[in-house]
Amino acid sequence: MCWPFRRDADAVEVAQTYVAEGLAGQERVAYFGEGGPNELRHDLDGVPALDDELDRGRLQLVPMNTLPGSEASVDPAVELLLLAAMTENALAAGYRALRVFAHGTNRVRDPARRAQQVRYEHLIDRFCLEQPLTMLCAYDATALGNSAVAELACVHALAHEALSPFQVRAARSADAALAGNVDVFCTDQLEQALQRIGIATAGGTVVIDATNLEFIDARGLLTLDRHAAAGGAIMVLRSPPTVVTRLSKLVDLIALRVEGGC
Repeated sequence: MCWPFRRDADAVEVAQTYVAEGLAGQERVAYFGEGGPNELRHDLDGVPALDDELDRGRLQLVPMNTLPGSEASVDPAVELLLLAAMTENALAAGYRALRVFAHGTNRVRDPARRAQQVRYEHLIDRFCLEQPLTMLCAYDATALGNSAVAELACVHALAHEALSPFQVRAARSADAALAGNVDVFCTDQLEQALQRIGIATAGGTVVIDATNLEFIDARGLLTLDRHAAAGGAIMVLRSPPTVVTRLSKLVDLIALRVEGGC
């Protein structure tokens, strides 16, 4: 889940609730926050039996600046190995799952770094489909601006606010899933997201699950078509709403195929 916030106090409140829920559910919880260990502990002062949870290792405090991806020269996607190891360790220790709260504002201020983070978020989304990992990514919308947070929100399975009208998320039976609404006002954002996560950039056939797509206009279909063609791929939009299937027959498409409909 992507969670935009506008006051530090709001982020702390959400973090405390999220962490406490995980601990109550027999999960190991990791809090990736800004600042040193003492500051992170202070953030979670409202969590029941905080010191005991820390002493037992059920709750772990991880300063964001100690993670590999905090270095400007390092692709944040390298941290997926760390998350995989932490998840495996949590299961080996007898916990039901790993739950992570991550405050990612500082690492996405630079647009180039934000593009890398979008790719990483998509990889995390895929990982969460197969492994017992739950992750909440918090971003300061006041510091970054709504449009910057929307770039990140659109590749999360869930988002707290509707900053992006659509989501491009991981799917079990397809290369990705497209949900929500796509119209002329957000096609540039859609194309940007597809480029960043690497959908239809290596040729072949790419399947997009459109079961939860509510609407896409002709401009949106042409955007998908153009993106697939540029990557030398065929894109299959599977099970969209019936109106989308009908619309596709009225648009001159080269690399986009629409299958099924509901």
